[in-house]
Amino acid sequence: MPGQAASEEEDTTSTSAFYNYEEGEADDTEGMGLAPYAQEKMDISQLPNTATLQDKHFQYAVYVNVEQPAADEYSDNIYSVWLADERAGALYKICLTNPTAAPQWEQMSGENADAADVPIHLIATASKAYLAPGDPTKVIVEGCPDARNIWTYIIDTKTGTAKQFPSTEGVQELNWDRGEIILASYGYYPQGGRYTCTKAYSPDGKFLRVTSEKEPE
Repeated sequence: MPGQAASEEEDTTSTSAFYNYEEGEADDTEGMGLAPYAQEKMDISQLPNTATLQDKHFQYAVYVNVEQPAADEYSDNIYSVWLADERAGALYKICLTNPTAAPQWEQMSGENADAADVPIHLIATASKAYLAPGDPTKVIVEGCPDARNIWTYIIDTKTGTAKQFPSTEGVQELNWDRGEIILASYGYYPQGGRYTCTKAYSPDGKFLRVTSEKEPE
């Protein structure tokens, strides 16, 4: 299930399937270009003691920390997002959320739209975080800053860029075998009533296919 950190014992898939390494070759954070845009590389001991583990795959782990609690019920916390390479002992702060940032719904209005570019300093929320399937240098974050819709983003730590997915109900599944992110959205029938559908996206934010048609709620 999304949000549950997988243990190394539970994951029997070879790292070569994800990083194109030869079997037996050691993972190299610097060689992967992990988070070079971010603030300087820190020692993992500098991770805030209030940060919570969100997801883990092999030596890579993503954490979220509440930097500033919401001022009232109509606002959201300010979160920081941290990416760690536990084998190398390296830590990167990759994002600090901006609760005043607006969503990109207009840029994603098509029926099967791709994710829309968003400046990394305009990510509104990150109460949850996941490693992108097939590429732990990309981090998915999401939350519900408007108390109605779940806003879901993906951060590319190699380039310091981000995208918002055209989803209103968030991550439903991370398919590591196919390298796909399954997201849900709701809509309304013309005659009344609400439905949910799910769609698959690549870690690059591209729409791939519909995975479930409209299902009444």
